[in-house]
Amino acid sequence: MKRYFILILFVASNFALGQDEQFYRRIFTNELINKPSALIEYKLVVKSPVYQINLDRDKFPEGIRIEKRDGLDFIVVLSRFGEKVFESKLLGIGNKSRIFKIQLKTISKDTNALIIHFYEGKIDSTKFESTARLYFLTFPKNDYKKMVLFKGPHFFHEKEKVGEQYWNRRFSVNTIDYNHDGVKEISISYKKINRVYFYLSKGLWTKI
Repeated sequence: MKRYFILILFVASNFALGQDEQFYRRIFTNELINKPSALIEYKLVVKSPVYQINLDRDKFPEGIRIEKRDGLDFIVVLSRFGEKVFESKLLGIGNKSRIFKIQLKTISKDTNALIIHFYEGKIDSTKFESTARLYFLTFPKNDYKKMVLFKGPHFFHEKEKVGEQYWNRRFSVNTIDYNHDGVKEISISYKKINRVYFYLSKGLWTKI
């Protein structure tokens, strides 16, 4: 199957019109973010279709679903039987945050990773600014239940500067075995700027 696929989740921009001021305050003070998801009763949940992808490279595809829960972004992984085996929040910074692309990569002979391209949203008050960040969802090739989500680097930054100046920077994303040790690294680059992330173990990465 294709090595990557694009997920776009459209959510109505006015989803929160029925929310009260007290509930908004709980969102923006991170009161909801810091609680376990299972303990929160969300007022509005919007789900994408289930996208099938063969995570462990066997004959049976698993499923991925994107959700918006009261404005918060979630990624949910389902087993081939439809059982939820993983979910996690991805924290945005502004309006219209969303996951827009996911790539499945083989990192080593026994490790796979989903590279999640997450638009963190935009801030458009006194000045405009928007960012996008990578997340690495890493797991042993034959055990997707051991998934670990790692918050990676920004790969896109757009903003307005003083004096109506405009600044836009988008990094390219690559997976290459730079040191030829059998384990691929994830790198982002923009002109002469290069950042390389090396895989350690158990879902952890380090930047060199």
